[in-house]
Amino acid sequence: MDLKKNFGKNLQKYRKYRGLTQEKLAELIGVDVTSISSIETGKYFPSADNLSKLAMVLQIRLNDLFEFDSMNTEEEMYKDILNIIDSFKNDKKRLNSIRVFLKSLI
Repeated sequence: MDLKKNFGKNLQKYRKYRGLTQEKLAELIGVDVTSISSIETGKYFPSADNLSKLAMVLQIRLNDLFEFDSMNTEEEMYKDILNIIDSFKNDKKRLNSIRVFLKSLI
């Protein structure tokens, strides 16, 4: 397992869930955009200070960034889905898209 690559994929996933560009995330944690890009591609790993900032800005627990496809139970998957949906609570267009998609599964 490549820790830096898996971490980078998780960072990108949570950044997109929050609707942030790499530029905006970089601005919010006080680094340059190439740092975010390098972390997301697995070239670099963030400092301890920046790990904390990332979790705070992304509104997740720090350990969420280190959970690499480890959801094994229905409960874990359900909670993850609810967290994703919750991240769009102020975005009517995306919420409607999610609602339409979920209805299509029934």
